[in-house]
Amino acid sequence: MKKVCVSLLTLAFALTSLNIFAQGGQESADSKDGGKMEIAVVLKTLSSEYWKRVVKGADEAAAKYDVELIKLGPPTEDAVEQQINMVQDALTAKPAALVFSPSQPPTAVNVLRSAKDMGIPVILVDTPMGDLAEYDTFIGTENYTAGKSGGEALIKALGKTSGAAVLIEGAPGNPTTTERADGAGDAFEAAGIEVVARQPGYSDREKAYTVMQNILQVNKNVDIVFCSNDEMALGALRALQQAGTKALVMGVDGNKDALKSILEDGLFGTVAQKPEMMGYLGVENAIKAAKGETIEKRIDSGVDIITKENAQAALDSQS
Repeated sequence: MKKVCVSLLTLAFALTSLNIFAQGGQESADSKDGGKMEIAVVLKTLSSEYWKRVVKGADEAAAKYDVELIKLGPPTEDAVEQQINMVQDALTAKPAALVFSPSQPPTAVNVLRSAKDMGIPVILVDTPMGDLAEYDTFIGTENYTAGKSGGEALIKALGKTSGAAVLIEGAPGNPTTTERADGAGDAFEAAGIEVVARQPGYSDREKAYTVMQNILQVNKNVDIVFCSNDEMALGALRALQQAGTKALVMGVDGNKDALKSILEDGLFGTVAQKPEMMGYLGVENAIKAAKGETIEKRIDSGVDIITKENAQAALDSQS
């Protein structure tokens, strides 16, 4: 009997701590005894600047409300299966709530059903699930509107109602980056700008660089490029510069590298999301939901259009 008790205590401690580290994958708040509420935060990755900013906001909320965070994310955004496994692992620890950004929503249906069956509130950040699964709230950008606003800013800067545009989105099946590209594409179409290519860049700088190189092999005259995140925009910009093609390039996120590039006359601009706010509101609303409080079903975290005129102020705000 003593051996059984020891084994059960060991298992309970392991599940409470949940110190999982898969390649590239986890930051964990210090686990402390004392009955603090635990919130699981599973993001698309923890390795990119954007998601590090989401984590920063989550950490600020955790510090304010004195809760523990279990922070997980695969090494890259396209490691979909690994992310789902991380959610399953997190649920095993029975957190008070789950803050989650699904890389590909259809793959997350079963794990979110498990969360519901366990009575664990689900707070979605950055990427919605639509009608695929039940959740308590979605916190994030209106992605279509963000893309359309970015497209319209490019058109205004171009100063004409004809030209060639390129759209580079994220991984196929990622609604966040697809909706942004849809919004920009509709803005281009309404203005009479032809979209000569639309390709996935998998939210990765190097992949977008290669994609843009390939596009330029067929379409040498490109006027504007909209990318669904800043990493892809920076990759596309490098390919354009190497080819000697002058085009206006717009990204999304408002990351430091993008802001610096704007100030150096590289990128034209970025649609700046507020990832710190997403992370903060994600944890704050997770706590409320765990306590049984009523929360809004949809919370818009907002965006700003950043160009050279306001890039320095945006950069200063991140220091």
